Amino acid sequence: MRVHLVGGFLGSGKTTAISNGCAVLADKGIKNGVVTNDQGNYLVDSRFMALNNIPSAEVKGGCFCCNYDQLNGQINELKEKYNPEVIFAETVGSCTDLVATVLKPLIKYRKNDIEKVTFSSFVDSGILLAYLKGKGLPFGYETNYIWEKQIEEAEILIVNKVDLLGSKELDELKNLAGLKYMGKIMLFQNSLDAISVNEWIENLDKITKEEHKSIEVDYNIYGAGEANLAWLDEEIEFISANGSAARSAYQFINLFSGEIIKRNLPVGHLKFFAGYNKKSEKISATASTFKSIDMPAEIEDSDSATILLNARIQVNPDELRQMVMDIIAEMKKEGMEINEYNVAYFQPSFPNPTHRIEN
Repeated sequence: MRVHLVGGFLGSGKTTAISNGCAVLADKGIKNGVVTNDQGNYLVDSRFMALNNIPSAEVKGGCFCCNYDQLNGQINELKEKYNPEVIFAETVGSCTDLVATVLKPLIKYRKNDIEKVTFSSFVDSGILLAYLKGKGLPFGYETNYIWEKQIEEAEILIVNKVDLLGSKELDELKNLAGLKYMGKIMLFQNSLDAISVNEWIENLDKITKEEHKSIEVDYNIYGAGEANLAWLDEEIEFISANGSAARSAYQFINLFSGEIIKRNLPVGHLKFFAGYNKKSEKISATASTFKSIDMPAEIEDSDSATILLNARIQVNPDELRQMVMDIIAEMKKEGMEINEYNVAYFQPSFPNPTHRIEN
């Protein structure tokens, strides 16, 4: 069994790459599975994997490094149920120091059943280009520190979403990144393209690295960087007697994303899993491409609709929660019945790894 640990900042495209990576492997007859991970307990990514019929498990309520035993148990569960040859383990987007706290412990404690552990770190190509051109990053100093450390410890750096760049921008990025990260394995990837994803998978298979380098991390800065971000998770149900529930759900998505823009809040990621009339859709917005999410041109009538919301925004959690409450209050004035479930809003706690192996 091989485990491919996948890191990188919020919104860098890890989930899309993993989902399409699983499809590439399945087409080759290779059984696979995914362990998703988040500080919260209700994950859009997990539902997305289920929608795509990918065997999956979750580590909830904290990162892999701080919940190593839970990760170990979920790997066992996938192994027992599906006997996968490959498991992708997708880390929380605000985490770093993963070689020392996750990769090396997996190698040390599961050497009898894991033949290889790899580590890829994803970065958004647009944000990386702006950074390399000296334009800075969209977050505060401590959170930017995490972003930089994620690149530093990457054993394979996946520069993702290159399809959003023009050819001249891509050439400039390759030149600047090659100078800045000389000697690092880098792939410039469009994770929506099967050929591009297959190249990533093939490079993971070629890795023969036996020595994995831990990095130095200032945990005070790291902890402050995570605490800069607000997590908001909840499920929202829309009920109507005139078939307008789905339209109201998309109206909420439009209003909420618009409010974030109005307040000029730095976005890690904003994810919605919308469902109505036995249909489901994942909707995502990230820092590099963030704009108000428009309603679809055509929406079927429905008496009920649900949204699972995962928001990771640089703002006080109470302010983020109040934004949702204010929008829902205004929508209720129009006669829509709206119910909220499993509401959680918080700042991540200070990172406290179960294991840390430096050498």
